[in-house]
Amino acid sequence: MLNLVAYSANKIVVFQSDFGLKKSAVSAMKGVAVGVDSSLNLFDATHEIPAYNIREAPFLPEQTITYWPVGTVFAPVADPGVGTNRKSVVLKSNSG
Repeated sequence: MLNLVAYSANKIVVFQSDFGLKKSAVSAMKGVAVGVDSSLNLFDATHEIPAYNIREAPFLPEQTITYWPVGTVFAPVADPGVGTNRKSVVLKSNSG
């Protein structure tokens, strides 16, 4: 997992995924994050992105990003290649 502490000045991380809430994947993702830094403030945008829809995943943060403080990290996950060797995409806006 990325070092979210290095990216999140305010220690706020907003998760969204295509995991749904019936399985333990969301809990596992949050467990990894607090294992890196237990002082992170974790929030959920949604976990109901249509499965593997990598086009919709980045659209949802765009709808709410202006409501969050500067420095908030958004972690959208829609992964059609779970368990494969793939690259992650991280970006930082000009406004933080």
